[in-house]
Amino acid sequence: MTKIDIISGFLGAGKTTFIKQLLKEAISGEKVVLIENEFGQIGIDGGFLKDAGIEIREMNSGCICCSLVGDFGASLKEVISKYHPDRILIEPSGVGKLSDVIKAVQGVAEETGLVLNSYTTVVDAKKCKMYMRNFGEFFNNQVEYAGAIIMSRTDIIDECKARLAVLEEFAPEQMSEEQIEAEINAVLAELGIDAPTMKDKGKVMKNLMPRVKGKADGKLVNQLVGAKLS
Repeated sequence: MTKIDIISGFLGAGKTTFIKQLLKEAISGEKVVLIENEFGQIGIDGGFLKDAGIEIREMNSGCICCSLVGDFGASLKEVISKYHPDRILIEPSGVGKLSDVIKAVQGVAEETGLVLNSYTTVVDAKKCKMYMRNFGEFFNNQVEYAGAIIMSRTDIIDECKARLAVLEEFAPEQMSEEQIEAEINAVLAELGIDAPTMKDKGKVMKNLMPRVKGKADGKLVNQLVGAKLS
């Protein structure tokens, strides 16, 4: 079973640095494939990745969000059949919507045996308010749909300002564990699933996410869904 981690964020936010740290410290020893888009002035250091044993697969359409069904699904299947990775890292376009990428992965998860493990957004603490004003829904979407937010450039900004930069704008009241479980049960009932298994996870998550988006911690949602599966 291949895990997928989506690392989102605007250009220059620090995605490359974060991915390098992830490869060195968190997932070293795993067979990893990176899918990145062709746009952007700041790309992944190909030399570093080859040294780390990482294969780079660039999407034919350029931006991963441009062809969410056809090219995306075909590319994932090709990656799995060719490299048999333990994990796939997806670095979407800086101006793409994270919700679109999540939806695309969920759409092919069941037929490919993929598991959407996490969706993280790297945010430049110094520039985030400017991005909110200038890019509106594209930037906001990346933050609102993130299961985790990594703040970069915190060494050059006041700690309090860094904390408030995103949290004041995007911290709606979070759903409780009981509320999330109620939504999971409602989805299972709607789908007519009485005894859910791991094979049902993609379908359940696809129907659950619109109910909890921006209102629940993504990691907690994954844990609670996993606990329901036998």
